[in-house]
Amino acid sequence: MRRSLAALALALAASVGHAAGWHFAIIGDTPYTDAERALLPAMLAQIAERQPAFILHAGDIKSGGQRCDDAMYHDRRALFDAVSVPLVYTPGDNEWTDCHRASNGAYDPIERLAFLRRVFFAKPHSLGSPAMTVERQSDASPAAPYPENLRWARDDVVFATLNVTGSNNNFGKANVPSAEYRQRHAANLAWMAAAFARAEASDARLIVLAMQGDPHFKAYAAGKPPPGFADFLDRLRAHVLATERPVILIHGDSHMHKIDHPLKDMQGQAIERFTRIETYGAPFMGWVEVRLSNDATVHIRSHPWAPPPNAP
Repeated sequence: MRRSLAALALALAASVGHAAGWHFAIIGDTPYTDAERALLPAMLAQIAERQPAFILHAGDIKSGGQRCDDAMYHDRRALFDAVSVPLVYTPGDNEWTDCHRASNGAYDPIERLAFLRRVFFAKPHSLGSPAMTVERQSDASPAAPYPENLRWARDDVVFATLNVTGSNNNFGKANVPSAEYRQRHAANLAWMAAAFARAEASDARLIVLAMQGDPHFKAYAAGKPPPGFADFLDRLRAHVLATERPVILIHGDSHMHKIDHPLKDMQGQAIERFTRIETYGAPFMGWVEVRLSNDATVHIRSHPWAPPPNAP
């Protein structure tokens, strides 16, 4: 790999101009309220006007208190399909893990995840228009029935999504891992390993992973990670240390937009080639632009968003 091309430039707010190349956009934890649902099409249209290669939604398409009725999933599917660029979505806890709550309709979370898969992941392509071809884990490994885990590549960049969610990744009660967690966790680890292997085999310049759950890097560095993320972070760190390629991890969940280097090595030093991007989240709206210039430099720019004066 050409190490000189691995530079990662972090550019917050409006501090960087448009470098030549291409870009993609990141959103998450939206819409949470009826007001956000009314406003989100305008924000998505504004993002689409910048002609990103695709928009990546890092999960949570409703609040944790809203119902998990069928109509909600179909509404969000229609919302995303109306976007005039491809849109890739990975599930959040609010739309399946937490659906057991009385305020959500007291649904079975596993049944809701199965329904979500039928609505959003029935075919191997993105949402939005034109649709972008993606590979589902269930296509690559039929024994792993996780069509929501996606992978694609563009210009020597490997992308993969993982169904790793908030609410402690549906780990289970009393620190006893649930059967659902164990099976999905194994699939996520295999899919992540496959993404790093694909990057090595293709001499990719960058690896981008996306999931919904905040894995709590600070607690992990202190030796006290939540059990639903501990093994995942061990494996992630091992992969990052084993490659010379820069790695970006995108997640939402905590609603505190961040761009930083929170993953530390065994000596407690930040791994500079690993970058975390946490999305904007309700009540704040906005998106993040990741631009890959022709010289392989990566520019990351935050875009806080407010509705126009005539918005509903």
